Amino acid sequence: MRCKKKFVCLLAVLGALFWTWSVYAGEPKEVTLTVLETSDIHGQLMDYDYAADKKVDYGLVKCASLIKRERALDPDLLLLDCGDTIQGNMVSEFRREPIHPAMAALNYLKYDAWELGNHEFNFEFSSLQSCINNFQGDVLGGNIYRQDGKRFLKPYVIKNIKGVKVAVLGVNAPHIPVWESDPSHYDNMTFTSPIVEVGKILAELEAEQPDVIIALCHYGEFGEKGDKGIYEVAKKYRQQIDAFLIGHAHTTLLQYLNGESWENSPSPETSTCLMETGSRGKNVGKLTLKMSQNQQGKWSVVNRHVELLSSAGAEPDPELVNLLRETHEKCLSMANRVIGEATEDFFDDPLWLPHIPKAVLQESALLNLINKVMADTSGADVSMCAIFDEKSNIKAGSFRYKDACQIYRYDNTLMAVKITGAQLKNIMERYSGNFFNSPNPGDVTISFNPDMRLYEYDAFYGLQYEIDISKPKGQRIINIRYKGHLLAVDEELILACNNYRYGQMVQEKLIDEDAVVYRSEELSDNSEIREMIAAYIAKEKRVSPQLYGSWRIVGCDLKDPQAEIVYQMIKDGKLAVPCAPNGRAVNIKSINAPELRRQGILPPL
Repeated sequence: MRCKKKFVCLLAVLGALFWTWSVYAGEPKEVTLTVLETSDIHGQLMDYDYAADKKVDYGLVKCASLIKRERALDPDLLLLDCGDTIQGNMVSEFRREPIHPAMAALNYLKYDAWELGNHEFNFEFSSLQSCINNFQGDVLGGNIYRQDGKRFLKPYVIKNIKGVKVAVLGVNAPHIPVWESDPSHYDNMTFTSPIVEVGKILAELEAEQPDVIIALCHYGEFGEKGDKGIYEVAKKYRQQIDAFLIGHAHTTLLQYLNGESWENSPSPETSTCLMETGSRGKNVGKLTLKMSQNQQGKWSVVNRHVELLSSAGAEPDPELVNLLRETHEKCLSMANRVIGEATEDFFDDPLWLPHIPKAVLQESALLNLINKVMADTSGADVSMCAIFDEKSNIKAGSFRYKDACQIYRYDNTLMAVKITGAQLKNIMERYSGNFFNSPNPGDVTISFNPDMRLYEYDAFYGLQYEIDISKPKGQRIINIRYKGHLLAVDEELILACNNYRYGQMVQEKLIDEDAVVYRSEELSDNSEIREMIAAYIAKEKRVSPQLYGSWRIVGCDLKDPQAEIVYQMIKDGKLAVPCAPNGRAVNIKSINAPELRRQGILPPL
């Protein structure tokens, strides 16, 4: 018996010696890491759109089922959110609750880290601070600095996963002071450029010597306002950062950097990869890293793969649904509260053609209503506002709170500023005239500047004007009349706008920062424009569409003999209105009848 025990012990010792020999003899050890990402949830916690008052086939409750499935396959996975989480779909109404429902949901799903997005700063700073305090993971924001020069949040977090040392660094969009008119929302902090700050964080990480570095960036691939986007950041730091998980632009991206080129599939030469998951919980991003450890114990990435797991068709996670039930019921009640009546439809159809909204091509009663509310509330002479959804409309019948949210989807607040006639002309050129492409002979549609989004186009109220799109940009707004006379360059007016547009105009030096005469954020109630719309309709009880002959587009001729044939082909789906592949820019090129005839799509005249 004693001999048998000795023999077993000897085998154990020999086995240990063999394992040690195999490692030091160079036999590699391999593990696979899983990282999941969500981004730009925008309050879409449930699979329900409260503005539209209907169920949708996406949302965090559906993502939760995918997350749980992946966690069953890999219990050690890393779960990250890339920001713009606490704003949208009515959840901002709960920001003063002891715990924001979005934080309750992230905590339930055991998120490891949350990178702040720009919309996290839409509200009073105390509500953001409450979310940060309540989140049970790590909150990142490496390019956000307090007034004393110290960082507001952690620049990175280190996780030990399966023996691999993983660093996750985080940065936000740098233009929050441009977009937020009230500095108290971001506590007067400073936001540095991602391309600069990422380099600084990498230098700080050298002492940590991580095996893997993941960049969690709430910033788009192309950047904005002259700042380098994530494409450029990735090219600069491709040898140091193994993957970029990004958000902000609401696009879907799965790309690998091979040399100077972005490719859709990995190759042995791939140095880093980039993933963006879209918005509102439509996808969960999955990064898989295959790691190999050499005989010196150093880990390296030998394979990387990114993919999107669609939430469409997934069953909502019942436990998360139950957790959010009270919030959901309150949102439904708020959304369906009747506050007034519309006497008739504001549009018979809000689209002239697919992806071409009428509100951009001609004066619309819908934007007139929003502008009137903004002007009357602030006491302004003129007002400017955009359409945020190409299908926005007010239908005849009961007007509910959800309808105010549908026609004004964002939590913008109202500003009014002193301007001159010359300043107003420049503002109109920037946010109206520049939106259109120049026409060509034979065009049968008017197309939009691919570098501008729908929410960057404003219609102006309280004036009469024309947009001559045949003229060069900067010279297109003509015949501006105010109270019946041509607007003088030195004439003084008060302009109403939302806080987002105000921040842009200050940054672009179109208006003076100290010219503010009204700021709705100083009010305790109804500080958001959509709340003002709801309050106006509740007071009036009945609203009807109103047109004033305010503006029109000139300088183009859409009278090709076959124009109606083209329009019918588009409506029948036989011809498509050109849009950007990522869906962010629509109607980017005019449809030209002579060109269609040359291609044989139209018959000869």
